[in-house]
Amino acid sequence: MAISGFRSLDSTMLAAAQLRARFDEATRQAASGQRADSYAGLGADARRSVDLRAEWSRRETLATSAETAGAKLAYTQTVLGRFSEIANGMAEAAGSALGTLGPDRAMVAQNARAALAEVAGLLGERYQGEALFGGSDPTGSPIVNPGEIQQTGLYAGTRAAMARLGQDDAAAVLAETRALAASDAPGITPFSAHASAAARGEIDDPRPGVTLGEGVRIELGLYANRNATGARPGEDSTGSWARDLLHGLSVLANLDAAPAEADVAALLQGTVRTLRAAADGVNGEAGALGNTEQRLAGVAAQNREVAGQLELQVGALEAVDPAEAFVRMQAIQTQLQASYKSLAMLGEMSLANFLR
Repeated sequence: MAISGFRSLDSTMLAAAQLRARFDEATRQAASGQRADSYAGLGADARRSVDLRAEWSRRETLATSAETAGAKLAYTQTVLGRFSEIANGMAEAAGSALGTLGPDRAMVAQNARAALAEVAGLLGERYQGEALFGGSDPTGSPIVNPGEIQQTGLYAGTRAAMARLGQDDAAAVLAETRALAASDAPGITPFSAHASAAARGEIDDPRPGVTLGEGVRIELGLYANRNATGARPGEDSTGSWARDLLHGLSVLANLDAAPAEADVAALLQGTVRTLRAAADGVNGEAGALGNTEQRLAGVAAQNREVAGQLELQVGALEAVDPAEAFVRMQAIQTQLQASYKSLAMLGEMSLANFLR
């Protein structure tokens, strides 16, 4: 009898221990909302949970990369918009100076010098530490500092050509200054050694981009001294919207170097055409980047949506309803309390049987 009583006590104690473990697990689930605190606790669903989480993380990373790239392009568009404003604004100023006398032309020259420095600064602009127009050299500056643009061979050569206006006709001066703007020769070009070597085809200079999935790469970067995606240049262009802009502004900045008796009307007309070509090139780049922005937005949205669906699937595998877990915890608690009472009663009975 005593032995039988102890066996009943042992059995009840084992059942109580199992109830206690279930109670502790239900308590943890109610508090955390998680089905298990390790993959081992998910049993047969563990492998699927690992795979779903990996894909979820990958999709989130792709979406974030696309959004980050889109933010960079949005900033680049802002800078391109300013280039367009400068080109069109100075073209209008040059057109207005046609047929006017010295003071108006001096004002145009002064404004052009300020615009030239601004353009140099914008071509060296950075986003999160990387040069927007640096090509494959994001850490270096693709052009001289704004304060050094008037010390370049381009500027000095343009000023010298302007001083000969009258001896040389406007077409010759424009051709000479355009050649200076198109040059990559050291001492003349304001652009960096890397940018100049790339323009000459001496080094590989791919556009920076972002990889968004297997075999999917989107190009983002632009160049300071050559077109990346813009429209074809016309006869009044160097072939690069940035060089056209520097060319037109350098000519206008040196209007005060032209002899007073020189007829600059033809020169100003040609400069207006050059600045319009620059604006067209900028708009071509902006339009192409706009298409890229739309593509990036689509990639980001699609990956965010897939990530959301994967999150739901992971939740279905790993999560529990906290309210349901709380109700279950209370039910188990009631059973556990009853089990503890039974243990107390069995303990008393077993002791009494043993003492008989």
